[in-house]
Amino acid sequence: MRRILFTALACASLLAAGCSSQDTEKTKQEAAQATEQIKEGSKVAAVELKKDAKIAAQQTKAVAAGVKQGLQTDDPPVNVNKATKTQLQTLPGVDEDTADRIVAGRPYHTRDEIGTRGVVSPDEFNAIKDKIAVK
Repeated sequence: MRRILFTALACASLLAAGCSSQDTEKTKQEAAQATEQIKEGSKVAAVELKKDAKIAAQQTKAVAAGVKQGLQTDDPPVNVNKATKTQLQTLPGVDEDTADRIVAGRPYHTRDEIGTRGVVSPDEFNAIKDKIAVK
């Protein structure tokens, strides 16, 4: 708003300087008309800005809802026969050495084999058994 006012005053100053032989009343009227046009334009811009802000707020809420939904979605089970070491390390309690042992013990026909073969400890198996699959 200050920028618009400044622009109007600058226009008025330029008009006054450029038209020094012009009647001051006419200069005043031209400045008033220019300011009125700027004022109307700023009102329209303000309405458009409000609309855009409302749309942006709606979109932000939609993004937040999508992020929340994505975070609440369960992760798909990790296929222990095909997963990379890095993917295996996303499982609770599985470090690099454990991931190496899982990879070395492939193939698995059931997920229980990871525990029964001693690839992971019973505690480690209990932590991952619902998060793994054998395909």
